[in-house]
Amino acid sequence: MREFKQYQLKAHNTFGIPALCDRFVEFEAEADLEKLYQDGLFRQPWMVVGCGANLLFCDDYKGTILHPVSRQVTLLEEKERTVLVRVDAGMVLDDFIALSVSKGWGGVENLSAIPCGVGAAPVQNVGAYGVEAKDVVERVHLFNTKDGSMVEFLNEDCAFGYRDSYFKSHPDYVVVAVDFRLTKYPFHQLRLDYGNLRAALGDSFDEKSEVALSQIRDAVCRVRDSKLPNPSVIGSAGSFFKNPVVDRSVVEKLLVDYPNMPFYEVGDKRKIPAGWMIDQAGWKGFREGNVGVYEKQALVLVNYGGATGMEVWNLALRVAASVKEKFGVEISPEVIRIHS
Repeated sequence: MREFKQYQLKAHNTFGIPALCDRFVEFEAEADLEKLYQDGLFRQPWMVVGCGANLLFCDDYKGTILHPVSRQVTLLEEKERTVLVRVDAGMVLDDFIALSVSKGWGGVENLSAIPCGVGAAPVQNVGAYGVEAKDVVERVHLFNTKDGSMVEFLNEDCAFGYRDSYFKSHPDYVVVAVDFRLTKYPFHQLRLDYGNLRAALGDSFDEKSEVALSQIRDAVCRVRDSKLPNPSVIGSAGSFFKNPVVDRSVVEKLLVDYPNMPFYEVGDKRKIPAGWMIDQAGWKGFREGNVGVYEKQALVLVNYGGATGMEVWNLALRVAASVKEKFGVEISPEVIRIHS
């Protein structure tokens, strides 16, 4: 365990926005968290930051940032059709996906290139191309900062929702590791019909091929690279807004004026792509000073260099207000704003 005082967080958020925290602690295992508990750290302001891909720092953080650094992957169980794998919270999600695909373990390939750590995956219930963390997470191992104990949440305990989980409204837990249930070839149940994934795979793609997982991962990475900026070049948090889920009647009403509006069924509700609405409202490619809306994907707000968190946030408010005025639909941030 290492710790630093007055630590600069610019490299720990993908927006690349400068912000200081009072204390920065790298932890590896349960024993580290137990010591921090005994020292009284959790009676003071604290938060966990992995890759920082869903954070917008609008102020310095007056407290302690905990940063998981352990990256072990352990094969717990292997059956005819599935494997159960435990992954430490500090591992980059995409690194785990690359490892899984190389071993022929299916289920996470659609989540390729999402910039987050494994620890954040169940908290945010990250998702892409019709797959969410809830589809593959079997168990989450957590440290309870209220009483210093280790606890386990099964999938059904996590209250997974759209970019949501029990842990987002109960931030007293620190994710230590996640167990994933993945499938073995030839038992993969591929999901290819969300967005433009099947088109990106091409006509020659064979779902029953032993290399199907690799081909899906490559296609997802290509599509994301074509739409999203590289955070090392242009700061962003990927998708800034959630896609709104609305009643069927709302979509039916909007289709009268926008017959080509895309939407997806979510039970008895409908999901409208927020990026499409932002584009229709005229924001795609907009730039003002250091901030803007990415020219290739309207769902992405960007820091062109030197932006403050408040500049990004104020742009987000303007974009959301414009969508609300045009479509009567509210869009909410997927990004978490850190402010005093």
